[in-house]
Amino acid sequence: MSPAGRNQNNYLVHGGILAVASVLVRLIGMIYRVPMANIIGSEGSGYYAHAYSVYNILLLLSSYSLPLAVSKMVSARVSAGRWRETGRVLTVAMLFGTAIGAVFGLICWFGADFFCTKVLNAPMAAVPLRWMAPTVFIMAVLGVLRGFYQGFQTTIPTAISQILEQIVNAFVSVGMAAVLFQYGTELSASTGVREYAAAFGAAGGTIGTGAGALTALLFCAVVFFFFLKRLTANIRNDGHTKVRTFQKLFTILMATAVPVILSTAAYNCIDLIDAGIFNAHMAGRGFAAEAYSATWGDYSNAFLLLVHLPVALAAAIASALVPSLTASFSAHDERETLSKISLTVRITLVLAIPCAFGMMTIGGNLASLLFSSIDDEARLYLAVGGIAIIFYSLSTVTNAILQGINEMGRPVLHALISLVAHTALLVLLLYVFKIGIFAVIVSYVLFSLVMSVLNLVSIYRLTGYRMDPIRAIAIPAGLSLIVVLICFLVSFITTRFLTGNRANLVIVLVSVVLGAAVYFIGILYSGVFTRKQLEQLPFGKHIAAISDRLHLSGQ
Repeated sequence: MSPAGRNQNNYLVHGGILAVASVLVRLIGMIYRVPMANIIGSEGSGYYAHAYSVYNILLLLSSYSLPLAVSKMVSARVSAGRWRETGRVLTVAMLFGTAIGAVFGLICWFGADFFCTKVLNAPMAAVPLRWMAPTVFIMAVLGVLRGFYQGFQTTIPTAISQILEQIVNAFVSVGMAAVLFQYGTELSASTGVREYAAAFGAAGGTIGTGAGALTALLFCAVVFFFFLKRLTANIRNDGHTKVRTFQKLFTILMATAVPVILSTAAYNCIDLIDAGIFNAHMAGRGFAAEAYSATWGDYSNAFLLLVHLPVALAAAIASALVPSLTASFSAHDERETLSKISLTVRITLVLAIPCAFGMMTIGGNLASLLFSSIDDEARLYLAVGGIAIIFYSLSTVTNAILQGINEMGRPVLHALISLVAHTALLVLLLYVFKIGIFAVIVSYVLFSLVMSVLNLVSIYRLTGYRMDPIRAIAIPAGLSLIVVLICFLVSFITTRFLTGNRANLVIVLVSVVLGAAVYFIGILYSGVFTRKQLEQLPFGKHIAAISDRLHLSGQ
């Protein structure tokens, strides 16, 4: 295999590793959120979601962009053999991450009351938010190490650390939620403040987040000692005489990180903006804070959590793509650059389209099965907004493509345009049409749709890439409609014999197994991927062997 071919296969393999890890992380996250949500209830889930929306913004401003920025800078220098600069990049990034993490950790601790009272109209959310201050600091340092490893185009340390992080998070969150919910219940009885039980229960979940992050940091620190020996030897043998100063490298780090912060700010600001506008609207209509916090808790559990599960696949592919795409683009290899863009977009849509159709069909059954505290209205959330899975997956990957070809500013502009459109529609649907939480869901879909369209137009203008509408959209959508029919048939038959959660369990399990099997076979037979492309996918040789048995004709 040529070096280019090995490079392309390498990024897809590592993308597959991250994808598997991300799905496991999301599954563990969903699994532990179920008992935690059932312990703290919808109101506690609302406080937990509010705390997370503020935490995500602080994390974004402090360290969210560090893995991508560090991986880009390390990848460019490793490929050029500039090991002394690689070491300096690590030093600069670690100093910056430590300082910025400490600053925003203090902001989280001392600003919790302001954010939750003045911005979110949910004062009790300050209890779980304050416990996330140490996590802000930990994640900044952890982000530097993860970016360093990904700059070497290996995602294994990141993948393992993510899994360890989520496992510890799961056990500690559920355990501490139960302990602190009981403490809050006793405190409510002695003070007469009913909300303490839900608020302290939510704080148990945020303590779990910090424990998981600390575990991941310790693992990455241990792995670093193995990298340090190799890095030190390469620095010693580096023959480059001209090495950029620490100040220059810091400037480059900022030039790389700031556009990423701005482009991803819209994604992370959405939950905070939506919660602030929704809560203000509901408060203005006379609803109590615990009532609209409970609605937001159902929205967080029955919609956001389940939508983001398949989107994790796109995020993993995007993380693996950026360093490899940057290397191809920097080498002016237009053919390989276009090949990576085309295959990555196609993989994303082939995965996202059936997930969206499936969630729109049986998402209500899944939400009811998982969360006992949600109301009947929450069972409709995915039917209305499940299509967001497609557009969020596509916007995530196309953001990474633009960043990979050094167009850091375009996602910023596109995100701002999308956020303005999203906010305008949200206000209209809330204050004029008064459709409540469904206004948030519809606006959520619009943001990702606008973002995807603007990104694709820019990619076409910059690289000449044109999406194959038949293989990338029409065939996956057609096969997904067959999956929808299977889901309806399974649901119709099951509900003739079973009711309640027994019916939901059978509908979800049988629909997923049958639907996935039919879709997978259909993708192979339809020639969406050629045999050469199949071999480049994660586990591609095994997939290609199956396609041979099915007499796939792709070349």
